[in-house]
Amino acid sequence: MLKHTPRARSRLAIAALFGTLSLGLASVAQADFTNGDFATGDFTGWTQNAYLVPSSGITGTFPPTTEAHLQLTSSGAPMSAVLGPGSAASTGGALSWSGNTARVHDEVSGYNRTVSSIEQTITVAAGDVDTDGRVHVRFNAAPVLEDPSHAANEQPYFFIEITGAGGASLFHTYNFAGESGVPWQTSGGYKFTDWQAFDVALDPGVVTVGSTITLKAIAAGCSPTAHAGAVYLRGARTARLVAGASLWISATGPAQACAGSNVTYTYTYENNGSDPMTNVMVEAEMPQTSDPLTTTFVSISNPTFGGGTCSAPANPGDPALCNIGTLQPGELGTFTMTVSVPASATGNSLNNGNYTISGNDPASALITQLGPLVRTVLDICRAPPTLVPTLGQWGLILMGLVILGLGGLATRRRLFD
Repeated sequence: MLKHTPRARSRLAIAALFGTLSLGLASVAQADFTNGDFATGDFTGWTQNAYLVPSSGITGTFPPTTEAHLQLTSSGAPMSAVLGPGSAASTGGALSWSGNTARVHDEVSGYNRTVSSIEQTITVAAGDVDTDGRVHVRFNAAPVLEDPSHAANEQPYFFIEITGAGGASLFHTYNFAGESGVPWQTSGGYKFTDWQAFDVALDPGVVTVGSTITLKAIAAGCSPTAHAGAVYLRGARTARLVAGASLWISATGPAQACAGSNVTYTYTYENNGSDPMTNVMVEAEMPQTSDPLTTTFVSISNPTFGGGTCSAPANPGDPALCNIGTLQPGELGTFTMTVSVPASATGNSLNNGNYTISGNDPASALITQLGPLVRTVLDICRAPPTLVPTLGQWGLILMGLVILGLGGLATRRRLFD
């Protein structure tokens, strides 16, 4: 068990006080998402839409970074539903939930290029601003996608976006079925992940009290028509803490990098529940390029909070480990890990989506949580090709040298005549 100094205990008491105050303020002046936990058993507060994916797949920007890049056209009726406690049958029961959850689209009947979405817009209130001065949008999501091994831009996919005023994109995440760097599990012809924890801290220079923000989740079948997909969504909120046992993990990395370079990620871990958590550990697998090639471990720092240590992978192919120790409600910290991108990588992205946090609740039950994908673009900063003069260019260069030489000779004659 971790021991805290009197100063540390004082800091924890202050943090707990601020957490209590923030919860109190939130109950008075917090917009939050209406029916974000889908407790009503339906989509009250949410808007549903239906679309078609283009028959040729995504032909523009890929991977897409805005909804516009998906090239959707309105059509048909949405296939989404709110489900009670249970599990996704297409995962063999492996993906489960205890409360209500939303299924966006349908991984069984959502084929024939069909797409469904749900969205909600809120106006930010004072209680939506977290203690760090930012508005956070938090939710859990899990894709369940058929994997027919089509071309990447034709696969079933999910796309989640947060937009601000005028539809400006503030955040997005996208995965197609079987994409590298994601800890996919397989059940029959389906690929799925555990619940992923999203904690999106919005730019305080863009989103303030009075701003409007929209959360939209989209899931699609494949463009060749025969395969379906869905994304499950729950717990949409701006509030930080939840009741019971809960752990949270997220990561940030650079927007772009080059093959052969080092990339550093910052991981943030947190006890965002009301119960203390013991034996907290983070496992960070090495990110992969979209080729796919696996990065090489370079270094890792120790956790900033919790008194634990981080260690390099014990063997090639193993994850790096961080033993955090005990986390009380609201406690959080960070660590960094640096990896080397293979110089031979030719993919257009580096994908870091295989890292988890786990710990024991007061009843010693093991709680685990998967972090969301962090995508780094690899093709923006490629080294420019070496330029070799053409035959015509060599002729111009030689002519210039001749003219320069003749000019120098003429000048010398004038000087000595």
